[in-house]
Amino acid sequence: MFRYMIANFALLTAFLFLFNQLFRRYLKDGPRSLRIRLLIGAMHGVCALLLLLFSFRVNETAVIDFRHIIVICSAYFGGFPASLVTALFVVIGRVSFFGGLTPSATTASVTIILVGIGSGLIMQYVGQYWRRWLLSLLLSMTLITIMSLLVWGINVDMTLYLTLIGSGGLLSAALIAFFSTSNRLAQELENSENRYRSLHTLQEAIFQSAVGTAITVCDSEGRITHINKAAEKMFGYQADELVGRETPLIFTDPKEVSAYAEELSRIKGKPFSESDVFVYCAMEEPSEGREWSHIRKDGSRLTVLLTVSQLVLDGEPIGFIGTATDITERKKMEETLHQLSLLDGLTEIANRRYFDETLMKEWKRAERSDKPCELSLILFDIDCFKAYNDVYGHLVGDDCLRKVAALAKGIVGRPSDTVARYGGEEFVVILPETNVIGALRIAEKLRFAIERESTPHVGSTVSAVVTISVGVATLQPNGSFLPERLIAEADRALYYSKANGRNRVTDYHTMVKKNADEYRSS
Repeated sequence: MFRYMIANFALLTAFLFLFNQLFRRYLKDGPRSLRIRLLIGAMHGVCALLLLLFSFRVNETAVIDFRHIIVICSAYFGGFPASLVTALFVVIGRVSFFGGLTPSATTASVTIILVGIGSGLIMQYVGQYWRRWLLSLLLSMTLITIMSLLVWGINVDMTLYLTLIGSGGLLSAALIAFFSTSNRLAQELENSENRYRSLHTLQEAIFQSAVGTAITVCDSEGRITHINKAAEKMFGYQADELVGRETPLIFTDPKEVSAYAEELSRIKGKPFSESDVFVYCAMEEPSEGREWSHIRKDGSRLTVLLTVSQLVLDGEPIGFIGTATDITERKKMEETLHQLSLLDGLTEIANRRYFDETLMKEWKRAERSDKPCELSLILFDIDCFKAYNDVYGHLVGDDCLRKVAALAKGIVGRPSDTVARYGGEEFVVILPETNVIGALRIAEKLRFAIERESTPHVGSTVSAVVTISVGVATLQPNGSFLPERLIAEADRALYYSKANGRNRVTDYHTMVKKNADEYRSS
């Protein structure tokens, strides 16, 4: 008997496993169609017929097996229609395999039909899983007991059979619960994978479709892991040429990186390497990014606005992402507009704003110089210019200003020198790395050239032609005074020239010494 019971249970277990594999997609869906329910009932019916083949004969008319359990399983998966179909299969098999429609077969058939109907209704109307199974098994065992009493009475074999039916049913319920949990976990994993794939596809689409923005992703060691199509186009490299290489040192002008590393080292008081610069950019700099000069594969240059951000996964940093926007044309436009804003509209030489910026730049450059570096300033204005305007009119006066500016630019020939209109009829010349002797020579040359131009000036109290008065000052910039001192000394020298007959050049230090000598002699 035990051998047949083990065979029944093995067959039942194998069927439930196979059914779970074949019907997994249908089992995870919602309400099933009648066609699917009938198919479930038929499949369980085939299994019931196989179970009948391994039945154990109690006596000449009675056989026992796990047919009741398979009917309950059918009811669980397909409801009332499925359990009824499975029960009909059992009836047909019982009558066909075991001697026709005998009283015992009739009793067994009525029992299985009632189990099919009852378990189908229980599975349909009872909500809790284990309650369904316990009620269905209790109904089945009760019906078996009642029908057995009517046919052959209770015996030891019958009691053992009921025990086997109960334990077999519980094991089947546990096995189905295990399959259901496995299916649910597998479905959740599949859904998670689908969401991940969808998200990855979406991210990749966004990553690659970013137009005009080069995106470079690198790991925590600074090696490139991904670049988008815009980066390939912007920098002229293919992805396989860049992945695995260190970035952004591939693109960035190394001089700029080194200079910024030195600046950070000085400010922060600790050494910064070239790669440390971009880690600092990711961790410390504002989100609007920083401008860098980048070099394409073909050697051409562009200016980009680069933003570096840290990539964090589950609270742990895993790398960095850099987004670069080409701002070359914008920078050119800004530079053009800036240059225009620094030109005097009338004379087309540098204006006062440009002069201020350039003087400060040259002052700081001289301060940083390793060797003594003098900076000279020439300040001059046109003598009796108000009278010139009164006599010739403002339009001719404007022509005079333009002529003087052009002469000054022609005489001051070095690219590092700057000629600017200081205001009204005043002009200024910045002479970097020029001592007082060189500055006086240029100032005198300038004064002489304007006088030799012989522009008539009948309103002048100095000469019949246009002349200028000039003041010269020279200093060696250091942190003890500001560039305004150089302007003040040149202005005092200019005032001295104007107060002492005009059309002359005065050096500030010579003026001071002369005044001191005159004071002592008096």
